[in-house]
Amino acid sequence: MTEEDESNKSRGYRVDRVLALSDGVFAFAVTLLVLDLFVPALSPNASSTDLWQGLTKEYISFINYILSFFIAAIWWNAHHRNFEHIRDSNTTLRMLNLLFLIWVALLPFFTKILDQYHSLQLSVALYATDQAAAGFFLTITWLYASRNNHMIDKNMKKTAINFSTLRNIIVPIYFIISIGISFIDTGLASFSWYGLIPIFIIVLRLEQRSEKQHTKPNSATTSKK
Repeated sequence: MTEEDESNKSRGYRVDRVLALSDGVFAFAVTLLVLDLFVPALSPNASSTDLWQGLTKEYISFINYILSFFIAAIWWNAHHRNFEHIRDSNTTLRMLNLLFLIWVALLPFFTKILDQYHSLQLSVALYATDQAAAGFFLTITWLYASRNNHMIDKNMKKTAINFSTLRNIIVPIYFIISIGISFIDTGLASFSWYGLIPIFIIVLRLEQRSEKQHTKPNSATTSKK
């Protein structure tokens, strides 16, 4: 094995360690979200109607679980797409990634606060702050890794880098806006978070279209050769 192969193997090992820890934190956070769902306590003679009524009383918990699971999925996907291009890590990158994971791990805690005090402005603001903080640290991690392409794929185009930055930053900005809305109407602020679904789909479509446009000339050149 050459010295270059050894170096590539070492870099790959460092990135794999970062991904292993990150996936573990995501799995832990999603598991805690499920554990916070309550089964209604009914009498031995309870009927199906009683069970249904008990479950419907917990509808806010189910809605917040779905919302938080979806948001966790957004962070996991964005993190995964970032590290598809990151080829190495150092202490700074690992620390930035840990600062991102802190807020991911806190997601079940702020979801529980939102469950119990969903009508209070502070609970909505705290939940949104948690998501905004996670998004900003994920963005900073990407900006650090992609600066001058020093830790990412050297062949990654500037347009693709910019789209990745946009994908990372759009969610925290969205949550900061929702904090302002919460001072007017907490219900509207919470409902506005579901608007991330179409926005995220549009950004991903634009990013994928950009990637295809940049790979077509390369493949055409390769076929000519």
